[in-house]
Amino acid sequence: MSSETEPCTPLVDPAPDGPPVRAPSRGGGRDRPATGRRAALQPAAVLTAWALFLLLVWLLGQYKEASTEEHLALGAMPLFGRWETHVGAHLLVPAATGALIIALLPAIAARWRWRWTALATATAAVAFSIALAYAHSHPGTWEDMHRNYGQAIHFVDDAGGIGPFLASYVDLQLAGDFPIHLQSHPPGLVLLLWTAAQIGLAGLLFENTVIMLAAAASVLAALVIARDVAGERLARRSAPFLVIAPAAFWHNNADIVFGGVVLTAAACLILATNRAGAKAAGLTLAGGLLAGAALMLSFSSALLAVPVVAVAVTRRRLRVLLAGAALAALVVLAPMLGGYWWLDGLAATRVRYYAGVASARGYWYFLIANPAVFALALGPAIAVALTRLRDRRMWIVVGSCLAAVAVADVSGMSSSETERIWQPFMPLVLLAGCALPRPRPWLALQLTIALVIAATLRVQW
Repeated sequence: MSSETEPCTPLVDPAPDGPPVRAPSRGGGRDRPATGRRAALQPAAVLTAWALFLLLVWLLGQYKEASTEEHLALGAMPLFGRWETHVGAHLLVPAATGALIIALLPAIAARWRWRWTALATATAAVAFSIALAYAHSHPGTWEDMHRNYGQAIHFVDDAGGIGPFLASYVDLQLAGDFPIHLQSHPPGLVLLLWTAAQIGLAGLLFENTVIMLAAAASVLAALVIARDVAGERLARRSAPFLVIAPAAFWHNNADIVFGGVVLTAAACLILATNRAGAKAAGLTLAGGLLAGAALMLSFSSALLAVPVVAVAVTRRRLRVLLAGAALAALVVLAPMLGGYWWLDGLAATRVRYYAGVASARGYWYFLIANPAVFALALGPAIAVALTRLRDRRMWIVVGSCLAAVAVADVSGMSSSETERIWQPFMPLVLLAGCALPRPRPWLALQLTIALVIAATLRVQW
């Protein structure tokens, strides 16, 4: 096993991953039973609060649904889909896969060399995502990206090529002539799939391979960021929590691709802030170009700049920020040669968003419901972990990502479906799992929630 890159510096000793341990009292340790009871009550209180928060949001959702005349398209309020129990032998696949990962991955993460730990974590993430998708068995599970983006590549040919397609993109957005996902996103993914199709890469197998590679890239990027910012020991401890999370149930859509690209960009730029010379320049170049590509895939990718800025400011490496931003701007400005301006696309997206179902769903309920759905996707173990996380450096990553989520929430551009839309933010928050000692019971709880979702929720992505 490779050595740690740098020692952990917790706020208090000697418990970097849990509640501060007080020195024994002069009474010979007579307060230890009380301390033990408090240690046991704290996670119980957090888990109770997590469950009550979800229950409250569900109850408010039932009231909102009953008092709203328009159709909200949320049959599993506040989740997208519908509640439908489907218990059977198919659930044994994710149950067995998850159990095997829980049994092996914590030990692998603790003992194997770093590169093999990272590879094993990414592989396990793909395996668990595929197992949950198999158990879900909805006809549309494997077709989401094809249905919403792959089938839309004909718009490029219909327009007469890339240039005319870019020139007419915003007008078609505003007119509502595009499918709903094209109305809500820049043209990057459609152009990527159109370009791939020109060399024979098209269809469900290719598209789902891209999704799974992006899921692996998201995990690898989060691990790399954790190692560089908080040290290898905490990165290793967080690895299993990046894999076993309820969020993996929703790993079959294009938002995973957005997350893979933007998190890889963030990882490159963060690594650049901790290096010098040619390495820093190469990482800045890669990170800036990937950040620009991420912006052309999804408008919300801009919010992942928050963790990058937080780390760069802490390390006083503003030159990396400026260079990365300049490179990203070049990528975003390049489509102007064809007539597409990113800010015009963002404005058109906002117009179409409020012309659709968002106008019926409203703002205030989902201001509360969106974080509840996010909490469900992260799982109850992460709720406990966030109350126990003491490492300042890991909080730079986790806390800044939570700040980005808060901005996304108050923006009013997310009226539910955040179990999918906020996938790019989830890996950095899942890193908080490093604060949980003896991870297997917590991972088992995470697996249980994921299996319950798989057994009760039907969704087309």
